[in-house]
Amino acid sequence: MTNGRAYVSKADIRKNMRRARNGPGRNQSVGGRVDRSKGFSPDSFDRVLLDAPCSALGLRPRLFAGEETIESLRNHAKYQRRMFDQAVQLVRPGGIIVYSTCTINPGENEALVRYALDKYKYLSLAPQHPRIGGPGLVGSCEFPDGYIEEWLRPGEEDLVQRFDPSSPLDTIGFFIAKFLVGSKDT
Repeated sequence: MTNGRAYVSKADIRKNMRRARNGPGRNQSVGGRVDRSKGFSPDSFDRVLLDAPCSALGLRPRLFAGEETIESLRNHAKYQRRMFDQAVQLVRPGGIIVYSTCTINPGENEALVRYALDKYKYLSLAPQHPRIGGPGLVGSCEFPDGYIEEWLRPGEEDLVQRFDPSSPLDTIGFFIAKFLVGSKDT
């Protein structure tokens, strides 16, 4: 607060102008639900590729750089969890879900994997071939507001692939996790 007014960054001003021009965007949308839609029935797919909308923090050059906030990054992760929940409903037992993003943000990558494995006990990470990317991040992060974001546990890091733009591979930053869907009766 300065002179009784809250500080608003230039990035927030640009984001608000774009939102006014383009509408609320994907993170504020309600979205359809598998159980309420007239689309596909639960357990109707052998495989689902969820290339989730994300913060795109792995792209070079990053357009609109500096516009992401901790809150907006958390909103991306919430939206991705909702999409992942729908993917889990659509894949039959014995099927596969591949989750990918074009971001290096662990909140949208390793934290989603942690969420999935904790919520859906019948999911497991599967090895990926070919193996080109680096390991995922193990551990957690505590934010200034006390929120703790859990990432991968030891032994899980080699079952995902993290591509870092600063690595010798000279790729954009992205992430891939492959899940096997076990029996949903548990």
